[in-house]
Amino acid sequence: MADLVRTLVPLIVVMGLAAGLAVLLSGGGAGGALAVLLDFLLAAGLLRLSQAQTWAAIITAALTAVVRKLAVAGFSQHPAGRRPPGRRPAAPAPGGRDQGRTR
Repeated sequence: MADLVRTLVPLIVVMGLAAGLAVLLSGGGAGGALAVLLDFLLAAGLLRLSQAQTWAAIITAALTAVVRKLAVAGFSQHPAGRRPPGRRPAAPAPGGRDQGRTR
């Protein structure tokens, strides 16, 4: 079983790199590509953790999970002063008055 894990971990990492690149090139954005890559890296770390059972392996898996959460949260934030695509501010009514109001 240990030989299988040693073979699968690098394969999962390479698959993660390929999947992240595919997401980036297909227009998923840097945040989406990073999320996919970090999911694969977390899977590889957990697989390695299942065999290693050392504190270093546990810390590596935990740090991978934390980095993934922080990176995805950071990429989901929009820079100050910029709106997310597809959302436009409401246009003011002609003449400066709200046409829906009655007197």
